[in-house]
Amino acid sequence: MERATHLGHAHHDPSGRWINNPTPDVGEVVRVEVEAPRAQAVSLRFVRDGEAFWHDAEKTSDGSWFFNLPCTQAVVGYRFLVQDDAGDRWLTAAGEINWDPPDMWDFKLLVGRKTPPWVPSTVWYQIFPDRFATSGRHRIENDWAQWCNWDAPISSAYAMTQMYGGDLDGIVEHLDHISDLGISGIYLTPVFPARSNHRYDAASFDHVDPILGGDAALARLSAAAAEREIRVMTDLTLNHTGDQHEWFTAAQADANSVEAGWYHFVNHPDQYESWLNVPSLPKLNHRSNSLRRRLYDGPDSVLAHYLQPPFNMSGWRIDVANMTGRLGMLDLNHEVARIARRTMEEIDPELWLVGEHFHDAIPDTPGNGWHGVMNYGGVSRPIVSWLGKSEQLVSMTPGPGIAARNGVQVAKTMDAVRGGLPWQVTVGSMSLLASHDTARWRSLARTDELSFVGVGMLMMLPGAPTFFYGDEVGLEGTDNETSRAPMPWNSGKWDTRFTDWYRSIIAVRNSHAALSAGGFRWIDVRLDALTFLRETQDERVLIRAARASTPPVALDTDLLGARRLTGILNAQNLTENSSGVISLPGDGPALSAWKVER
Repeated sequence: MERATHLGHAHHDPSGRWINNPTPDVGEVVRVEVEAPRAQAVSLRFVRDGEAFWHDAEKTSDGSWFFNLPCTQAVVGYRFLVQDDAGDRWLTAAGEINWDPPDMWDFKLLVGRKTPPWVPSTVWYQIFPDRFATSGRHRIENDWAQWCNWDAPISSAYAMTQMYGGDLDGIVEHLDHISDLGISGIYLTPVFPARSNHRYDAASFDHVDPILGGDAALARLSAAAAEREIRVMTDLTLNHTGDQHEWFTAAQADANSVEAGWYHFVNHPDQYESWLNVPSLPKLNHRSNSLRRRLYDGPDSVLAHYLQPPFNMSGWRIDVANMTGRLGMLDLNHEVARIARRTMEEIDPELWLVGEHFHDAIPDTPGNGWHGVMNYGGVSRPIVSWLGKSEQLVSMTPGPGIAARNGVQVAKTMDAVRGGLPWQVTVGSMSLLASHDTARWRSLARTDELSFVGVGMLMMLPGAPTFFYGDEVGLEGTDNETSRAPMPWNSGKWDTRFTDWYRSIIAVRNSHAALSAGGFRWIDVRLDALTFLRETQDERVLIRAARASTPPVALDTDLLGARRLTGILNAQNLTENSSGVISLPGDGPALSAWKVER
């Protein structure tokens, strides 16, 4: 039996477990605690007005250390110097290190800026509207779509224009299925009129696509979901429109029109900048104040319209947020995000703004724009690299793809991403394994058993877990086209092992506040197993994720601060032995969880 690798290490995170108020207002002084069981001295280094200041810690009766930290600026960066018999080392947001780090690895406390408190406790169900369910009431023939039956195979010949006829009333008819899973949020990909099934090429933002049932259907869905305590949000593209959008056709028709200034024309009317040089997706020019007012700045904007009655969306997911407002030397990305958030907060401070970001989101999340991102970098890719098929790793990113990684490497990646983000951004982000833009998670995972492990990790990590419709019945798809297959409503086609697992793992998350509101720390990190702790002041949950069997791990009960582990998921109750140790089983592949009892 081997000792836990990280148990006994110094620890802090900016959650409510270690800060008495993790969302302070300007001028507030917060109490910051550090657990450092072997330390002889702990000092706090924090930055104020660009200068570093120091405080020595006081020791509490339970052996932890505390400081009073003044919150005088928008982002307070801080870290700790821990001294013991082994020397001194820094405790940073990326973990303990024995070299001198730059301030980018400091813990970051956002002041006067709050992630909506409901976000971390929400489990999101992503729906691609054309493929989830049809009411059969809104099919409209047109000159661009290839309509097909619900059980027809995906056709690569017309993958973007193949229409199955899913609509918003179809979703209403199946809300019981969603509610039964324990879901508390529905995320819809775009609902605006377009000339594709994905609708990211919007032809108008003024109304909901009639093929989906129009404005009234979105209002019906929102109201019906609210009756089940399920929030709804949808998708807006601030980076581009479709080339058939009424704004763009007006811009092409008249070089002197207001709308012409809303795009980047190189040579009017037919040469213009577009998303990744796709001519059907002309790029918006955010230097235009009139565009801003029309699209996202103020109460009369498109962005504001759907957040209010009768739609009452709970937020927006912003498509290609990482590219929005950026073109060569022009970079208005942060300005766009700040204005959009301000518009939303003036309507309701609890509305959520989350940006799509496939890559390193750290530079784009200072805390006053996107509340969070789709956390591909800190959740999706690390888990896929640990549990995924080598031949499928390329599907998560362009270029050579993701290299296969072991558990030690995965933990370091997660630490680096989480360490670079403010904690409020981490918990305000979507955690996901896959989406409409990737292969299905079941197809990415090496085995079904490992796919269950990945889903368990998704539900246990910080952030708002999000999965794609049909994952819960075992749907497969090896790319972003085949992953969008219609939802099979004949339950005889379901792999109910997945349904049962999703339902049970969501129930565990919903039943334990530590899994949504708790901090995060590693307890044991190995090549084939990762064990971590989620904790609030009132509850602690220990999670072990393993891709293979490993030797049992010895948990020192004095360092763990517990004598008993009560199994809450795939786990037996465990108690300390005569040596003051709890033996953590080495089963695998497996995802297990225990409530930590003192």
